Amino acid sequence: MAVALATTIAGCGSSDGNVDVGPDGGGSTGVTISTGTLSGKIGGRDWTFAAGQTVAALSTADRIWVDLYATTFDACVGFGAPTNADEVIMMMPRTPGDYAVTLNLNATLYDAAGNSNNVATRGRLVIDSITATEITGGLHITYNGDNTVDGQFQATICP
Repeated sequence: MAVALATTIAGCGSSDGNVDVGPDGGGSTGVTISTGTLSGKIGGRDWTFAAGQTVAALSTADRIWVDLYATTFDACVGFGAPTNADEVIMMMPRTPGDYAVTLNLNATLYDAAGNSNNVATRGRLVIDSITATEITGGLHITYNGDNTVDGQFQATICP
């Protein structure tokens, strides 16, 4: 369920293919990102990032599908990613930069216990770097008080 909804919503974009940015051309003005590890709440439960990976089959030429989890696992190994786990799902731009999280560049906070997709359309994403093997940056997104995360992440890029 999380994959289907995230794919549908994350596929939304501007008609010119550009990623929405804040009014100053940068990220979401006034939204700060913590320098600590990405953490917060999903489904009202405490959540702290532990590992992440990309999914090539769900990525596009302009955006890369990123799954962020609160548990460690062997990235890029068959079905190594956790199932039935709370996670943050986002189609991130493939270019480092400072981006506003909006309807066109949203993130899903998947609540496994409630089997619900909470789509955050406000916040900020900063991509510090993208290499052949990893994407690093910071994210501060909010759906509501029970579904919000803030901090730094690093995810493995899977072939």
